[in-house]
Amino acid sequence: MMQPLFVLDTQASSNGAANLQQQLMQKLVQAISMGHFACGSKMPSSRKLAEQLGIARNTVVAAYEQLIDEGYLESKERSGIYVRADLYDQHALEPHGEQLQTPSEPEQQAQENDWQRRLNKLRLDHLAPPYPPNWQQFPYPFIDGQFDPSLFPVQQWRECSKLSLNVSEIKNWASDSGHDDDTLLTEEIRTKVLPRRGIYANKDEILVTLGSQHGLYLLTRLLLNNQTLVTIEEPGYPGIRQLAQQAYSPIHLAEVDEDGIIPSQIPAHTDVLYVTPSHQMPTAVTMPMAHREQIIQQARDDDFIIIEDDYESESNFVAQPHPAIKSLDTDGRVIYVSSFSKVLAPGLRLGFMVAPAPLIKQARQLRTLISRHPPANNQRVMGLFLSLGYYDQTLRKLNHELAERWQEMREALNHYLSTRIVTSRTVGGSTCWIEGPTQLDSREFAAEAAKQGILIEPVTRFFGGSTKPHHYFRLGVSSIKTESIRAGVELLAQLMRQWEQQDSTRQQTADQWGKRLQGAKLRDFASRVEFIGRTVFGDPYRIRLHADGSMVGWEGYQDERHDVGQWWLEGDRWFRQWQEWSYGETLGFEIYTDNNRINWVRDGKLVDSAFYRLH
Repeated sequence: MMQPLFVLDTQASSNGAANLQQQLMQKLVQAISMGHFACGSKMPSSRKLAEQLGIARNTVVAAYEQLIDEGYLESKERSGIYVRADLYDQHALEPHGEQLQTPSEPEQQAQENDWQRRLNKLRLDHLAPPYPPNWQQFPYPFIDGQFDPSLFPVQQWRECSKLSLNVSEIKNWASDSGHDDDTLLTEEIRTKVLPRRGIYANKDEILVTLGSQHGLYLLTRLLLNNQTLVTIEEPGYPGIRQLAQQAYSPIHLAEVDEDGIIPSQIPAHTDVLYVTPSHQMPTAVTMPMAHREQIIQQARDDDFIIIEDDYESESNFVAQPHPAIKSLDTDGRVIYVSSFSKVLAPGLRLGFMVAPAPLIKQARQLRTLISRHPPANNQRVMGLFLSLGYYDQTLRKLNHELAERWQEMREALNHYLSTRIVTSRTVGGSTCWIEGPTQLDSREFAAEAAKQGILIEPVTRFFGGSTKPHHYFRLGVSSIKTESIRAGVELLAQLMRQWEQQDSTRQQTADQWGKRLQGAKLRDFASRVEFIGRTVFGDPYRIRLHADGSMVGWEGYQDERHDVGQWWLEGDRWFRQWQEWSYGETLGFEIYTDNNRINWVRDGKLVDSAFYRLH
């Protein structure tokens, strides 16, 4: 039996039919106005509607006829009764008897104010989106955190999804387990994922979450209040800052340098410390082991808890990843938070946390009130993906691809941008943190770059203090193809030079560069000099020139990279060409020396500088 479309009050009055007809007309107009009967759609026949509502057919026929007269319905010969296709061109709809009136502005404001009175206030900063929704249409999207379909393991994920739909697997995940996590996934995390980070945990010390943000939300609800001092990185992840604000917790901002958070800036009366040591969010610098050990010791001495967000832990292209801070924890004061979403796809929304069993028990109970547990079928697919070795395979592919893109961006930045652009030292990750000239407004610069098809990310949203430097920006490689990176950085460098030319304060004179070398002095100097400097990434390099016009270069802390090339003079200009470095391009410079420093100048602009010594 069909469920009635409407419920009519058949006992409304003694004359029945008239009142039922009026009620039916009101219900029909409401249903039409709310879209239950779409414009141009066919209405139920009078016989069927009467049977369904348990009323006389004549009552339905009369209601239909009146609504036809009023312009809501139309009769089509030999076809039936329809909602008028041009209904909304005739008049707005409201319950029968009145046209729909547009609320006046004061009435709308009154309704909005009423909701504002009822809703609890969210203490959220307004953060502008870091990139436009149509970012895929830009030729040079140097942005981070977006999905690259070319890197997603489609076939492997599809296979695991099919396996999860086997009858035996459905029995494992289809029933509501209350608040338990998938046993396969938990075991795979415990035995395969965590040991790679030096972490060994029991099953009751692991909780599956809807990504890292979900885990951080649970932790801030359990640990923070208006008496809890939270120390976070500056610049740092804005999500944790906003969660702390929601808990009305006092916040201390500890500055970040090339080694991550500065331990001396962590107050002794800190209650909770939030850090991203693997690749600091957003600068991407990696915290060295000495700092990790120091922070653990400070936590013991000052009795505070550490939340370790292991952001991009696997993306290390120069050396082996350091073990997590959690692996150094011997007294249960480090909470480890991580996510699969960063590796596979942002939309996956699966992560986990590792903490002492009492905290995990409380977090599990709190999670039950929010979402009971992450979807069990997704957990099972992820568990199968791990157990079949596909996760490790995907990591290798992802690291290989990102390492290639990351290295290409390093090469391009080092070649096309001058040393006035200082990039924080890092050993991997998918982003580079750039410090531009102090007068640069990265938001305006990003807008100009976007006009040329280049997306970069201004970073003021990562700063929580009253002073928000505007001359920093980020470049990411997770969403741009390797073959597009060089052209994008070259175009970005051109925009930077145009920007600098507009600022008269950037103009320099020859006196500021030192003494220009010319003629025989330039040849004698170039025949027996060694340059010692740093790339824009802070990596050391050495370049030795020989009298026969050859030159040799080494880059890295252990001379990891090596190249050879030629140098020569054309008039008073010094030229050089590498075999591989700087894309093998030929470039000429004017050479200036200032004490033990050399300055390369081209087109009236300082291009690079380094220390030198004669051999």
